[in-house]
Amino acid sequence: MPGLDTNIVEHRLPLKPECPPVKQKLRRTHPDLAIKIKEEVQKQIDAGFLVTSEYPQWLANIVPV
Repeated sequence: MPGLDTNIVEHRLPLKPECPPVKQKLRRTHPDLAIKIKEEVQKQIDAGFLVTSEYPQWLANIVPV
């Protein structure tokens, strides 16, 4: 989150370099909803609220669906 000092709050997942990346199955959404989702995610990336990360293996669903 912008404005928070990373020395105080920072979330990281422990990664093992020997684990290969695992790709999730594609989940389809309604085309109209998919456009709105992409716009909202892009706004959050532009604001610096979200950043792209790569993790070597699937851990769990972070966002309830």
